[in-house]
Amino acid sequence: MTAEDVARRLGYPTPLGDLVQQRIEVALEDAQETLTAHLGRPLLPAQYTESGVHAGADGWVLSHGPLIAVISAVLDTGTSGPLGLPAYTVTYTAGIDARTDPQTAPLRLWVRATACHHPLLADAPARQRRVASASVEGQSVTYDTAAEPPVVLAPPDLATTDRWRLRGRRVYQAPTRPNPPGLTVGSYRSGGL
Repeated sequence: MTAEDVARRLGYPTPLGDLVQQRIEVALEDAQETLTAHLGRPLLPAQYTESGVHAGADGWVLSHGPLIAVISAVLDTGTSGPLGLPAYTVTYTAGIDARTDPQTAPLRLWVRATACHHPLLADAPARQRRVASASVEGQSVTYDTAAEPPVVLAPPDLATTDRWRLRGRRVYQAPTRPNPPGLTVGSYRSGGL
């Protein structure tokens, strides 16, 4: 995602001035950091090295996924796994590639739309209401109410990105059960009527 891509959607003229460029880059960084925290993983592939890895029936049993490529596998000398299977130190690249993978288009959409709605970009031309009339002496401004304000792509809910979220990071809430009929939950009082 580039600052120019967000600027076009917000109606800023290009080439961008330094101040506008910096504000858009901050908005993009904030959106990416929010999405990374929600997903529990980086938005771009990373390189990992794991020791004591054993080969499974379908290949390497690794901690990070999806696997992109195994760079190297070096036999760990003097160590063995269950049933005497050899252990390896494996260096590999894994993760989602939100920059180029066509299946991650919803992630790019979320980052772009969230950046467009960042408070630093509230003065963007596409987010401004149209002025119908202005009075200098009376110091008043009337906005056009007949037409809706320009619609900028609203950020989708973060739940739309849950497909890429790491398992085990979802929030759990115990189900609530209604009280059985005739049972009132409250404080017990002793005393008369």
